[in-house]
Amino acid sequence: MIETLRACTIDVFGTMVGTPLAEGTPLVGDALRPQSNVVGQIGFGGSRSGLVVFYATFAGAGYITRMLLGLDDQAEPSKPEVADAIGEITNMIAGSFRTRMATEGDAWAISIPTVTMGSDFYMTPLTDGRRTMLPFRMHDHEIFVELVITTAKVRRA
Repeated sequence: MIETLRACTIDVFGTMVGTPLAEGTPLVGDALRPQSNVVGQIGFGGSRSGLVVFYATFAGAGYITRMLLGLDDQAEPSKPEVADAIGEITNMIAGSFRTRMATEGDAWAISIPTVTMGSDFYMTPLTDGRRTMLPFRMHDHEIFVELVITTAKVRRA
């Protein structure tokens, strides 16, 4: 699953943002607390359930927004534009992830994206599930994509 999410993230950034990503080493558990001001998250459910979470700083989120909207390099996107762009990039990553998992026979439903913006904070899901953080570098910006898998399995009737 981690490899699938990694590939989806790289593909989305290459296609939609036009930016290659340099990969870092995945970290499992709470080993990494990324510096972030903008966090997008999408829940999923099916044979497994959990979250796909996207982390960026304001500067990184602004870069992504400018690239998605085709804005000038010096343009300062508004907070609503940044929230929409990060919600959309999170949605594209989670949607691609869901589609690829479905080809392996694992159909999931996903939620709409939620974006939180503010001072340095970190999303902590209320679950005892497995967390894996995928760090990436996009030019001068670090971004992170986290996969949270809850431990409870769905029972089929």
